[in-house]
Parts: sequence; C-alpha cells; structure tokens
Amino acid sequence: MNAPREPVNPFPLPGWESTPMRPLRPWHRQEHRAYYVPVDGTESAFQQFQLEIGDLTGLLEHGRLVLVTGESGCGKTALVNRCADWVARRLAGLGMRGVVLDLTGCLPADHELSIDQRAVEVCDRMFDLLVDHDALRVEAADRLTGDRDVPRRVFPRLGRALRDEVALVVLLPSPNELVDEVIRYARVFSSAKVLFLTESAYFGPDEVADVVRQLETWVPPITLYVGPLDPGDAQRFAEDRLSRHAAAGRYPRLSEGAIELVAKHCQSIAMLQRFLHGTYQHKLGTGLGYSETDQVSVEDIRAFLNTKSRNGLGNGP
Repeated sequence: MNAPREPVNPFPLPGWESTPMRPLRPWHRQEHRAYYVPVDGTESAFQQFQLEIGDLTGLLEHGRLVLVTGESGCGKTALVNRCADWVARRLAGLGMRGVVLDLTGCLPADHELSIDQRAVEVCDRMFDLLVDHDALRVEAADRLTGDRDVPRRVFPRLGRALRDEVALVVLLPSPNELVDEVIRYARVFSSAKVLFLTESAYFGPDEVADVVRQLETWVPPITLYVGPLDPGDAQRFAEDRLSRHAAAGRYPRLSEGAIELVAKHCQSIAMLQRFLHGTYQHKLGTGLGYSETDQVSVEDIRAFLNTKSRNGLGNGP
C-alpha cells in the first residue's frame, strides 16, 4: 500500500523552499528554466533580447550592455538571470565557456558610495571571481593582480585577458538613478567578450532615452522593460504553479473568488508570489481543509493578510 501523500505548499521554487521570495536563477539551478510563466511582459522582453543580441557576434567582438527597467517586484532579476543563462548556453553551443559573474550583492548596503567607489568595489570582487573560475590567461592574471581595484585598467583589457574559450556574463549591482554609471560601463569599461547586465527600478523612459542617446555612437545598449501584471496573469501564474507538484504532495486548489481577489490587489509578480505562498503556508499551518478536494477561499487569503498585518508586515485588501 502506498503511503499517503504529505501536504505541501505548491509555490516555492526548487532549491528555494526556505526562501520563497528569491527570483528564478536558471544559470545556477537548471530546473528553474521550466518555471518561467509568460506574465507582465517578460516573455516579449526576453524575445526582444534574443533578437537584439543575435548570433553573439557583437558580444564577442565589442561587448554589450543590457539594461532592464520596471517597477519593484515586477520580475527584472528573473529576466536578467534568464538572459544570462541563455547567453551562457549559446556560448556553449559555439564551443565556448560562458562564465556568469554575479556581482549584484558586492556593494555595502549600510552606506552610499560614489560612482568611482562603486566601480572599484565591483572591479575588485570581479577579479576574485575571475580567478575562482579560472577565466584569465595565466600571464594576464599575474599582470592584472596589482591593478585588480583599478577599473580603468582592468575592464578595457578584460577581453584580451580572458582565455580564448571564455566569455563573461557580468551581473552588475543596480545603478539606481545613476545614468552616468551605466554610461561608464557601456562606454569606458566595455570590452570584447563581456556582456554587462543590470537592472533598475529608478530608470524611467527619460533616463533610458538619455542612456541610448549618449551611447548612440558606441555599441547601442539593449533596453528591456518589464511591466505590471496584465489581466489574466494572476490566473496563468497560479495554474502553472498548481499544476507542477501533484506528484510531490497534496494541496487544495484556488477558488475563483480567491483568484479574483489576488488579481485585483497584486500589481507585481513578487506580490502575487507573496500572497499565494503566504496563504497556502498559513492554511497548511492550521491543519484544516488541505486536500485535493478542498479549496483556498477568499477567507483564507484574508486570514493570511490579517496575520501579516498584525505582525507589522503590511496591510491587506
């Protein structure tokens, strides 16, 4: 006799079970590749990226910059990670090794830095990762060691310093409102075989247009926009996640009213994930009504939001 299936929350990502709000990271976890859902314009943005980056000739000859903009929580990081993974796999198809360097968390969070200071921190941390990945020619690594925290010496020489079979995909910290920082990476620090990807919730259409204008005589940046959730996105996302874990355990479905409620109040994919994961976790914790024949109701979502509000984490609808 088969053992009864355990109740599970169907909304965490593989490997991120204890941290359900972490974004998809397919270049690190291959199983995440299948978890992208075409919501909030991310699919069209990804297709635009594929079209503009093309056969990677421009990247290999001159380097490229990708800037992803959109409101907080709209899926920018997940899109950046998808682009990085796609490029790394395309490079493998060309017989090359695409090395992804994640520098998004390398800057101190407790105080502000100037653009120059930020570039120094990024450069210094990048050199450590280059050594860890054995991405540099031996003689180049020796030559650049003394300049590891001098961006104007390291970045422009990166393409020549890399091993023949290596190209870099560099995930930069968010530049916030600093247009000049984006310009510097694209124009001053650009190098063959180096793709910079960065994101910002603070860049509006005017700032993006300014970046494009200032770089029009150089290699043009690829600018991608991710928007808020569209009608039908909440249901599409929920149905995708609820269809994936039937073999792993048991859990209720969402009632039509519950879907309508989260669709009404969730403007971003991050908010939607937080609402749905939190509601299922709260209902799972009560031990009541958690089988395939049950439903998650509007009252279940409100119960989670009331608990969240009492804990000082926000107000419910």
